[in-house]
Amino acid sequence: MKKAFALALLVAALPVVAQPVFTADDLPDIGYEATLVQDTAEVIIVAVGSTGGPQTWDFSREVTGLEVGFDVLDPDDTPAVDSFPGAEFVYHINGRLQDTISGEAWQYYQTTSNEMLLIGEYLVSDTFVICRDYDPDRLNSVLPFQMGAEWDDSFYTADTISHELNIIIEQWGKSHSKVDAWGTAIVPADTFDETLRYITYDTTITLLTFFVPGDTDIVTTINYTWIAADAGAITRISSLEDEIDPQFDTAGTYVVLTGNNLTPGIEETKMTAPPEIRIRDQRIFFNTAQAGVVELDLYDAGGRRAAFMCHGILPSGEHSLPLPADLTRGVYFVRMRTSTESMTGKFVVLD
Repeated sequence: MKKAFALALLVAALPVVAQPVFTADDLPDIGYEATLVQDTAEVIIVAVGSTGGPQTWDFSREVTGLEVGFDVLDPDDTPAVDSFPGAEFVYHINGRLQDTISGEAWQYYQTTSNEMLLIGEYLVSDTFVICRDYDPDRLNSVLPFQMGAEWDDSFYTADTISHELNIIIEQWGKSHSKVDAWGTAIVPADTFDETLRYITYDTTITLLTFFVPGDTDIVTTINYTWIAADAGAITRISSLEDEIDPQFDTAGTYVVLTGNNLTPGIEETKMTAPPEIRIRDQRIFFNTAQAGVVELDLYDAGGRRAAFMCHGILPSGEHSLPLPADLTRGVYFVRMRTSTESMTGKFVVLD
């Protein structure tokens, strides 16, 4: 009984770490500029973490993909200012707009005491120009952001791509979001000690009319977004379509902040021995730049874990492990994570 009482006193004496709370004052200011990179690998192995906090997410791994520019503009400096006179600020995106479409987008926002409203969009690509007026205004997020905040979002758009050919794209969307975790997020641009994560369950229905209505396309995804004060979204991970497990470890989209004008002069840290993964003679060869915990796992092409290769503390330097002898023919991915790095390698078993 005394032992249990002493333990309770010890726990009660531990310091309480404050959870961050973001209000409209913590949104990125007009003049903010950032670059993000969207991973376009065939299979993206991710670790989304758990609910609650505090916890640490390491998104500093090298990302190879398309660069996306993001900045916050005064509405007067944008092409569709006359269409949305009530806008307070504009999010400008230059790069990948959708899976197969690149161009520019201007998103026009208003805020109230507890809401952030997307009132309109202006999109330009090589093949179309679209101006969307959301009526009623689309609820984009709830302010303040804090643990446990929940909100629902829905929208409908009808875009005429060609009047001559009567090509119309209609979309219905609904989502449910909840702020479910907080902690420290490490990205290539910086380390953010106070971040909030929210999970969004998205459903989008698309109907293409080409003279006559076609079949509807229904897509459901689970999305995680990490936000930081003054920088907004610093990481976004979207699941593969029709995912039902919120703790998914195979993603369809991985977007991470690689630079911004809040921290000028930041350069990528160059390690003396960059981690790499090599497959040779039925073995996995890899190196670690410093001593510490190493997690090395093997996944099949469907994103299912095929083997735990290494979960333990290793010294710095070169290492190798034998591949499992029972691997069947197909494509496999090796994910290695340390306290400072995360990377993925790919190989094929032919027979």
